[in-house]
Amino acid sequence: MFSERILAVILVILSTFGFAIQDMVVKLLSEIGSLWQLMLLRAVLVVFILIAWVMLRRRPDIIQPAGWKWPVFRAFLMSCAYSFFYASLPFTALAQAAACFFTAPIFTCLFAAVILKEKVGIWRISSMLIGFLGVLYIIQPGTSNMQLILFLPVVAGASYALGVVITRGFCRDQPALSLTIIHNVFYALVGAVMVTFIPIIPIPVDMKVTNSFVFSGWLELTFSIVIMIGITSLTHILAMTSSIRAYQLADSSFVSLFEYTYLIFAILIDFIVWQYIPNTEGFIGVTMIISAGVVIALRERSRTTTAEQSKT
Repeated sequence: MFSERILAVILVILSTFGFAIQDMVVKLLSEIGSLWQLMLLRAVLVVFILIAWVMLRRRPDIIQPAGWKWPVFRAFLMSCAYSFFYASLPFTALAQAAACFFTAPIFTCLFAAVILKEKVGIWRISSMLIGFLGVLYIIQPGTSNMQLILFLPVVAGASYALGVVITRGFCRDQPALSLTIIHNVFYALVGAVMVTFIPIIPIPVDMKVTNSFVFSGWLELTFSIVIMIGITSLTHILAMTSSIRAYQLADSSFVSLFEYTYLIFAILIDFIVWQYIPNTEGFIGVTMIISAGVVIALRERSRTTTAEQSKT
């Protein structure tokens, strides 16, 4: 048991490192590439690799969904989460966007109470309030330093959280790989639609210039773009696989505590690649969001332990 918990910690930290590298590459790609081209090509490559792996193992059953309605709805939510988060990266530091995205555990707690009727006590309600105050510290509404763009990763966090609640409440019997493949197929379809229609939509020139990452269709596949998309595909598979395995080895409330190492990696990447250091308000906001998430995870763990003991 002890060794499995250590392995789970190693895997989840490997997962957060992989996601941080992936997001760093996406931010770099935002200077020369197209979000929708990235979505399309990365998703197709991920699906191809996963199907090839399943065929080599001769286990097609592990990608066969038990149903379609909830997995497709989950795929829609996850696609929204990634799209909103990536759309913010050209305009903000990775650590700032990541901190706002990490409101996801707070939204998960809220949505679980509303949709799954889970009991939420005073500790988790207080944590949600602290987390939202942390977001306000980072975005700084009503001041000259206000960053409206940071509402995008907050919406991304909310979309991701709703996807998590849907997974917990309605996709428990779905094979993990089938959910991953359905999500990436949906992602590829969105990318294909946007790549096709953006060139024919009358978008003001100044919008295309200031945000070419979002308002570009298909671009010439240079060597740099191909390499970057390839890296995001590999890091996505590595990070996602490590995360799934970590949650299989230890209880989710324990594993989720270590997901906040992503913010440490994001701050380090910001400093190494872009020489960016968060200001005082940023550090305060990040600390409040992490504290809120940790308290929620600990209370979730306590609730799970109590429920298990009551059954014995």
